[in-house]
Amino acid sequence: MLDENFDVVVIGAGPAGSRTAALTARAGLSTLLLEKRKKIGFPVRCAEGIGPREDVERFLDLDDSLISSTINGFAVVSPGGRWFEAEKRGVGFIVDRQLFDQRLVDLAVEAGAEIRTSHQVTGLLRNDHRFKGVKVTDLDSGRKYTAGAIVTAGADGVESISPRWAGLKGAYKPREVMSCAQYLVNGIDSVESRIEFHLGRHFAPGGYAWVFPKGPGSANVGLGLNPMLAGGLKAVDYLERFIGSRCPGAERGRLVVGGSVVARGLRSLATGGFMAVGEAANQNNPFSGGGIINALEGADLAAETIIEAIGDGDVSARSLGRYTKRWKKSTGRANEIFWQAARSFYSMSDDEMEKVISRLKDTPGLITETGVDPLKMLRVLASTRPGLLFRLVTALVKR
Repeated sequence: MLDENFDVVVIGAGPAGSRTAALTARAGLSTLLLEKRKKIGFPVRCAEGIGPREDVERFLDLDDSLISSTINGFAVVSPGGRWFEAEKRGVGFIVDRQLFDQRLVDLAVEAGAEIRTSHQVTGLLRNDHRFKGVKVTDLDSGRKYTAGAIVTAGADGVESISPRWAGLKGAYKPREVMSCAQYLVNGIDSVESRIEFHLGRHFAPGGYAWVFPKGPGSANVGLGLNPMLAGGLKAVDYLERFIGSRCPGAERGRLVVGGSVVARGLRSLATGGFMAVGEAANQNNPFSGGGIINALEGADLAAETIIEAIGDGDVSARSLGRYTKRWKKSTGRANEIFWQAARSFYSMSDDEMEKVISRLKDTPGLITETGVDPLKMLRVLASTRPGLLFRLVTALVKR
């Protein structure tokens, strides 16, 4: 017999999980939100870049206290030091991720969801052909219990295991998880409204380094790299090298390390009684690694499907599969393009990257109100790797 029963159980109180819980609770469904960490949004394992603001405000009203700085442009620096700069007012902002995540949880609680921190999901419950809840351990008391659910949503982030339990995906391949490290740096000379991306195997093999301004003289300075190309060094070793070049003498503050998924989107995001949301569902942008807005959009589509399915009394794989179709019609298709672009771009030699950067300035319409146009970026990459367009078309037809 189950210890407790809910309409919806959500695993993980990051942006995807909290948003899903808020919407299902607002629709009148009893909702339990479980988070294994004691403190919401901590430790911060994110470069904290997001935007543009109007995109975020489709999902929640932004208080200025959540914003560290506004981004009005960006620079891409080639391996040889060539700068490509673009201005676009309001293209994004740097968020205080801990406050941002807490705000999303507060909205879920205000809507009627129950939040439990330090409660780790250790398995899924299954009966017949669908999943019916979770096994949980209270990490503070050690108590183990079960929580039944008509639908369980796995939003357990980059370390997600719930979609594996549900059979939606296997373990990541080594090349699909970037190793990341970041310092909060003080005393750096940077443009407060501009983010920087630095390319090249000297600083970030198979990835890139970044400078995201947090305020006057302060910035998140970090990088993500492919561990298979790192020559036995750690991400933090490359980060020290980058800081020594970009801002020597700057004061290093908080260090965060972690991973970012650069895997292809899942073929299916749902099965009977279970669905995956956010980075657990590979919904983050596989080119940049960014995922907050994608997570919020995925949560909206997931919650919409959950509410419909429970209302219809049908939470079968076929019924919940509407979520997969909705995602692929929205951001999922763009993510497929970004994934193909990432595979090509981050495997390029430094000389090839130099050619790409030199061609960016000659690509009209590359920068849009919401960032980089994926198709135009693909054309730039294809000018260096002609077979890329053929692979993309083939992949889209097959999926």
